[in-house]
Amino acid sequence: MAEIKWYYTREEIEKISPSRLDGINFKEETFQRWSYTSFLQELGQRLNNPQKSIATAIVLCQRFFTRQSLAKNDPKTVAIICMFIAGKVEGSPRPAGDVFLVSYRILHNKEPLRDVFERLKKTVLTGEKLVLSTLGCDLEIEHPYKLVMDWVKRSVKAEDVRRLCQAAFNFINDSLRTSLCLQFGPSQIAAAAIYIGSIMCKMTLPCDGEKVWWREFDVTKRQLWEICDQTLDLYIQDFVIPVMRGD
Repeated sequence: MAEIKWYYTREEIEKISPSRLDGINFKEETFQRWSYTSFLQELGQRLNNPQKSIATAIVLCQRFFTRQSLAKNDPKTVAIICMFIAGKVEGSPRPAGDVFLVSYRILHNKEPLRDVFERLKKTVLTGEKLVLSTLGCDLEIEHPYKLVMDWVKRSVKAEDVRRLCQAAFNFINDSLRTSLCLQFGPSQIAAAAIYIGSIMCKMTLPCDGEKVWWREFDVTKRQLWEICDQTLDLYIQDFVIPVMRGD
């Protein structure tokens, strides 16, 4: 089986995504990405899922929409499916009924009627086949968290480890609301997270002569700045809720 390509240029994501080809503009797709990733973060927290499981659900959902269009697939339904799959992949499975019930409460702020719940359940379980097929059953996701933790533990003073890791993890979590996981590998995002975290913590990162610390992460200075810039852009987005398609 040919290796699946999961990394794209920013131009590919912004100009020729399946959603763009179906007439959804960049701003609306960006809003939808922010919306379904925020939904997944809340859903995972309410289900008491580990952050790694939540992150896996988000990456799976983002990858799905590099191959399928928002115009043809409801993003919240796909998100629910990805959370259900991620729990199984990451060893933190939740009963299907719990995932569906909590999802409905978040989306509608009320309990579902039995027939509504059954329709949602049927839709999600049927849609799972489409998601798995679209992803080519390639469900193993490497995240930046462990890379950050390992480097920080061996590179900074013991009393600074927890503070820097937390700041870097916050950056990683925020970056999941952008398309960065579709552009850069986990080691490159880890480097940017450490850099931003060190600024937030007002810490100076160690250097060994002419060898700068970020060289260990197989990232260029240009990539480092690009990752930081795109994540920081998230905080100044001027989102306007788009008109929803359909009935």
